[in-house]
Amino acid sequence: MFCMKLFVFVALVLTSCVANPAFKELSEEEDLELERQLKVMNKSPVKTIETEDGHIYDCIDFYKQPAFDHALLKNHDFHPDMKPSKVNRPQKVENEEESRDNKTKSVTLKGIGCPRGTVPIRRTTKEDLIRLKTFNEMFDSNIHPQTNSEPGLHYAGGRVRPEWIKKHIGGADGHFALYKTPYVNQLQFSSGLIKVSNGSDFIKAGWTVNPTLYGDNRCRFFAYLHTREQHCFNTNCPGFVIVNTDIPLDYAFPEVSLTGVHMVEARFYIFRDPLNGNWWLNIGDKEKTIGFWPSRIFTDLAYNADDVFWGGEIFTIPNSKSSPMGNGLKIVYDDPKLYAYARDVSIVDADSQKIIGVAGANEVISDIGWDYVRQNYFYVNKYWGRTIMFGGPARIFGK
Repeated sequence: MFCMKLFVFVALVLTSCVANPAFKELSEEEDLELERQLKVMNKSPVKTIETEDGHIYDCIDFYKQPAFDHALLKNHDFHPDMKPSKVNRPQKVENEEESRDNKTKSVTLKGIGCPRGTVPIRRTTKEDLIRLKTFNEMFDSNIHPQTNSEPGLHYAGGRVRPEWIKKHIGGADGHFALYKTPYVNQLQFSSGLIKVSNGSDFIKAGWTVNPTLYGDNRCRFFAYLHTREQHCFNTNCPGFVIVNTDIPLDYAFPEVSLTGVHMVEARFYIFRDPLNGNWWLNIGDKEKTIGFWPSRIFTDLAYNADDVFWGGEIFTIPNSKSSPMGNGLKIVYDDPKLYAYARDVSIVDADSQKIIGVAGANEVISDIGWDYVRQNYFYVNKYWGRTIMFGGPARIFGK
């Protein structure tokens, strides 16, 4: 009952904020506090870049990025030229038909990027701050999302555990079809993601449509951090160290898939550096390294993973109609080209450091019905590998 009251309260607050962009309902003290926080969050840029969709990214000195506000990262030896000790590349498999149909577009800041020694951070506005704080209150929970006991968050996809494959897991890999999920409203989001977990710690990365967080319905690149002490998207709490100068977190993908016309993919790759335990995030087949979560901020993920998930998530207020998942189509055929998918899902063998495809030792899971997830059976080849299709129409799911 308390949770439901909290959700209703937050919904009312956020609705009023969104409906009134001038924020006239804020008191003078509240407005001054927002201004103070904005000055702390928006640090002096070396350079400023405006994207085609009107968002402003500031090129911030590497050592002044939000990650280093974390209490455990005050004394560190990180530097702008850091790279993982080893990056494993899976064998690239071209299929003539698929290579014509699948197009992965460049994800950069107009091809310009930030100067060496700086990192791109999206400038926060007052509207962003109000949405962010309210959304974090609504989404805040210490309950593991892969249970049916967290109000509002639902999932459909595939998972693997180390005991099923007789290997220690040091990361996960997958190629995701990008979609702009239709009809995602305020207080909702729809995502396609990889999730790497151990105990109370987990990290996620993938694509998302989240108007509450971003103020629009674009398909965006995101990362999520959850530890015993904190949890947030992107760099909204300290922890994720950015090293890339031209691919920011929360950047809008310039093109998405059109069902029946063409597919647009992005590869997401999360892996643990065996030398220092840092968890790195890469995007794209050409191994664009975005940054890393330092091992020292984790308790359980300071070691290997005990669970990996590929698939979709949606979030909405409990007992209300959700957004669709994926591209919104009900999965009725064994044809991944018709749906949102994660193809060639793979894990990193922590001992050999090789990327290994999940050939069948995985489990399909869903807390919203089995018509929201399906594995491929006919399109199993070197290109598709094990593919997880996920998605479906909006429904009222309750808790």
